[in-house]
Parts: sequence; C-alpha cells; structure tokens
Amino acid sequence: MRAGLVLAFAVLAAFATEAVAQDEHRRRLAAELTIMAGDLRRLEAATEPPLRLDGLRARLAGALASLPLLMRRAGADAGAVPALRDALGRRDWRSMRADLRALQGAHPFDARALLPAEATPAQLRVGEAIHRQACAGCHDAPPAETRLPALNLFEEAKRMPREEFAARLLLGVRGDRSTAYRNPFSDLELASLVAYYEQGKPDGAGRR
Repeated sequence: MRAGLVLAFAVLAAFATEAVAQDEHRRRLAAELTIMAGDLRRLEAATEPPLRLDGLRARLAGALASLPLLMRRAGADAGAVPALRDALGRRDWRSMRADLRALQGAHPFDARALLPAEATPAQLRVGEAIHRQACAGCHDAPPAETRLPALNLFEEAKRMPREEFAARLLLGVRGDRSTAYRNPFSDLELASLVAYYEQGKPDGAGRR
C-alpha cells in the first residue's frame, strides 16, 4: 500500500513538473511573439538609421529560425512560420503583421506579474541594484554605430508598450549569438527593474 502511494505521488509530481515547464514554454513563446511584433513595428516605421533597420531584420530572421522549436515546446502548431519567413524575405510587412497578430491572439502574453501597479521604495532599490550590477555597463552608453545596440533602458521603457518592455526583460538580451543569454532574474526582480526604468533616473544620468 505504501509503495503504491509513493508511486502515485511520484507520478503526480512528474505531471506537475511537466505542466510547469509547459506553462513556462508558453510564456516564453508569447513573450517572443510580443518582441517580434515590436521589432516589426520599428521596421515599418523606418525612422531609425539604416544600420539599425538591418539589425532588426536580422534579429527577426533569427527569431523565426528558433520559433518552430519554441512553438513545439509550447505544444503549438508551427505551421505559420514559413509564411512569416516568406513575408520577411519579401519585406511584406503588412502580411507579416497580420500573421503575427493571429499568433499573438492564439498565444497572448500575460505580463501582469512583471508590471507593478505602483513602484515601491523597496522595488526601486532592488531595480537600481540590478541595473548597476547587470545592465548599466552596456545600456547606459550604447554605441551609435552598430546593428543591434544595447539601447538606453530608461528611454526604451518610455517609448514602447509596457507589455513589450516586460517581454524584452523576461527573455533577456535581445542581441546576436555572441551576446544573447537567458534572463537569470525572478518575476519579482524583473518587476522591480520595470518599476525602476519607468520611474527614470532622478538625476537624468545615463541618458543620451
């Protein structure tokens, strides 16, 4: 009897672990789609220097290369990816935007855990500490002449939708293969970062 209970608990634990992993894959997929839509929006606006626009196209191509695997891990159908790749190759932003919106509708990004309703002093202290330790070195003085600059995060927090900014923090550095890494921070820490960036540096330091 006891052996049977142990086995039952082990099976339940395995299913629970798998469910948590599946939910995380789904969240990462939804965040990736949100970021892709943001990059596409910047491409369509075409208000940035040609070098950065080229970087955005390259980053979208990289995201599409890994999207099928991310979708399979999330239990989603990757059948829409070839059409997205084709649209990117033809620079058909209208078609690409429509296809991405359809995917976002099927996989919405829930950013509520990362978006503080009101910044608290404790959150701002944590956010500042993380920024100084992990972010400031690259983001406070981004180089101008590069395809994928580490843009000023205080400015980025003000110029893009909150959900998109949260998605970018969740998935970590949005660079190329030499710079990209997974985000090491918890949701509480990321919420503190969002609060800190949305408030902005009191003295305006670190701005271009």
